[in-house]
Amino acid sequence: MARLIYDTTRLNCSVLQSGREYNHRLIQRAQIIFTTLLNLLPSNWISAVEGPNYTIELKAVALEIARLELALEDVNTDISFTSTRTEFLYTIVGYLVFINGQLPNMVFDDVAFRKFLISAIAIYFKGSIPTAIADMVGLFVQGEFQITENFLIMRQGASGIDISDQFGFNIDIPCEGGFPPAVFEMDATLRQVIDIIRPAHTLYRIRYIFKDAYGPNAPFGRIMDAMSWKLADYQYEDLRSYWSGIRDRDRLGKKINHAISAEDHSGDF
Repeated sequence: MARLIYDTTRLNCSVLQSGREYNHRLIQRAQIIFTTLLNLLPSNWISAVEGPNYTIELKAVALEIARLELALEDVNTDISFTSTRTEFLYTIVGYLVFINGQLPNMVFDDVAFRKFLISAIAIYFKGSIPTAIADMVGLFVQGEFQITENFLIMRQGASGIDISDQFGFNIDIPCEGGFPPAVFEMDATLRQVIDIIRPAHTLYRIRYIFKDAYGPNAPFGRIMDAMSWKLADYQYEDLRSYWSGIRDRDRLGKKINHAISAEDHSGDF
């Protein structure tokens, strides 16, 4: 790998200067620098083995230069937020984006968190407009939802709102069969991300709209108007009951003896 160029094949981009991967990179880089330093010496100074004092000193110098180069390469990746190391994602990007440094209370891995921050920054610079709010909500809400503005609803008449509600809007999330999973965490997260994108003078409500799914009557595909009735009489069940207890058993559950005579048992096994 060329020096001072980010290696895209790396698996570990931690800020810690330790570990197997880091030591492997350090040894490889130090060997390259050590060879370069030896080539700078006159021919009468070149040793074929690492033994003379000057080779040991050059090896130590090469190791420290390699350590410095690897640190510069890692710092160079933090210039752009698209490649910032995981440990700096919050301190460099997250803290600047969210109010008071409050990150969404959701479970992210490193890759998902980076994608979320990049999307949030792109949406933020769209401005405080309804489409930006919809895009921000869409990062967390799976499925359909609707954003309605009160001043537009008020123009339709008979809306139940007046001029005091003109700076409000609603976020309606349809729900079928119950609340979405982790609804409390999602609700708190939505309020955090909406606060960084909405106009400061507006108020909003998040509403979870429950609805029932209807399947039309097959094969007609429409609602059928019909009437049916059912008659039940408990006395019929009483007539079917054997009030003397369980047949052939007394009330204490013991078998009642019967005298039996002249039975043919020739077919029994």
